[in-house]
Amino acid sequence: MTDLLEAEIQRGEKALQLLNEPLLVEAFAALQKECTEKWQNSPARDAEGREKLFLMLQASLRVEKHLKSLVESGQMASATLVQRLGHRIGKASVAF
Repeated sequence: MTDLLEAEIQRGEKALQLLNEPLLVEAFAALQKECTEKWQNSPARDAEGREKLFLMLQASLRVEKHLKSLVESGQMASATLVQRLGHRIGKASVAF
């Protein structure tokens, strides 16, 4: 079980690194801005084009959301691991 928690922690740390990576932050911002601007400036008759832009924007937001979810899962796994280690240490000290 500890191996699973440690793997979850590592995934969360990697996701946090990605979310803090300036080039990735720039890429997400540029893509989202471009989709939003093109959508806002598109003619009303271009429903198909607007739909594609909307879907691209939503996909970008979902990737960011997934990475943030991995960070949160890693933080919870870390807290769980610390709690379990604390209980083990507490039990060990009681035995003395």
